[in-house]
Amino acid sequence: MNFIKILLLLFFSYSLNADPINLINFKKPDGLYNFYIEIPAGSKQKWEVNKTNGKLEIQKTKKGKRIIKFIGYPGNYGFIPQTLADDGDPIDVIDLEESSTRGSTIPMNIIGGLYFEDKKKIDIKMIAINPNGNFKNILNLDDLLYQKPAIAEILKKWFLNYKKPGKMVFIKYINKVEAEGIIKKSHLSWKKNNKMY
Repeated sequence: MNFIKILLLLFFSYSLNADPINLINFKKPDGLYNFYIEIPAGSKQKWEVNKTNGKLEIQKTKKGKRIIKFIGYPGNYGFIPQTLADDGDPIDVIDLEESSTRGSTIPMNIIGGLYFEDKKKIDIKMIAINPNGNFKNILNLDDLLYQKPAIAEILKKWFLNYKKPGKMVFIKYINKVEAEGIIKKSHLSWKKNNKMY
């Protein structure tokens, strides 16, 4: 095998195992945010990118694979790369589309979010809309609450109930401007903690 083939093989292998938290840009030039999917809509398996090695893995408990003991995720769930939230993880995102491929990255419009406390710690879930998807006419949280109020209620109820009762507490909805401010702040936090990127 010649030198160029070895380099191509190494590059291809690296790109398949590249760390999506740090190596995918958080935002596209057109203003959409990159959304990395860890858990497809409808799934009950809890998958997460390992912050140490950058690999997408199923979470494990003492009893084995972590399975949500509730109805499946009501949308694709994952995060915005190159962000660092107050809980030490990337910013959480849920979209309103049908199931997508685990490990894929899709450009999304963030329209707002749900502000929860989890064990008295801030836990924000951003709501994403695919600009080419079924809900492309929903541009902000007000649109969602006016046009499809049941969706906002379903998301809120799901997050309040997928863990042990009382663990999550809903505080408020977050509008688009506030959501973008939180994402910007979390991107700056990521940059401070990852000076090599």
